[in-house]
Amino acid sequence: ATGAEVAIHTDEAKSLQGQSSSTLLGLAYPTPLPPDRLLQDGDSLDIGDLHFLVLHTPGHSPGGICLSGEGVVFSGDTLFNCGIGRTDLPGGNSSQLMNSIHTKLMTLPDNTIVYPGHGPETTIGTERRGNPFLQA
Repeated sequence: ATGAEVAIHTDEAKSLQGQSSSTLLGLAYPTPLPPDRLLQDGDSLDIGDLHFLVLHTPGHSPGGICLSGEGVVFSGDTLFNCGIGRTDLPGGNSSQLMNSIHTKLMTLPDNTIVYPGHGPETTIGTERRGNPFLQA
């Protein structure tokens, strides 16, 4: 154990109580640690000297979050460089995901650096202008 605090959105914590999607997909992971803190939209999260705002961004999963602050956003599996999160797995919802992206992420300044859960970094402005999933 590292002593790190485990924080998770309330809607995601519910999935820890039942069968996880990894089990449904035939993958075996260790029993998750119980969360030390349940997060809600608008909560503050301090990591060292850095301050972040919790943005509840359901769609990829019910309790998906992004962390915004310090000129960056950690977007998890919500927004990627030229892509968006999957919604075809248990708990996914495409209309929720698009609403999350448009109301929570596309309202950030264009120069906000996006660090996705995987893949290369990007900016909000680059995604606003060129992400094919966000073009109407």
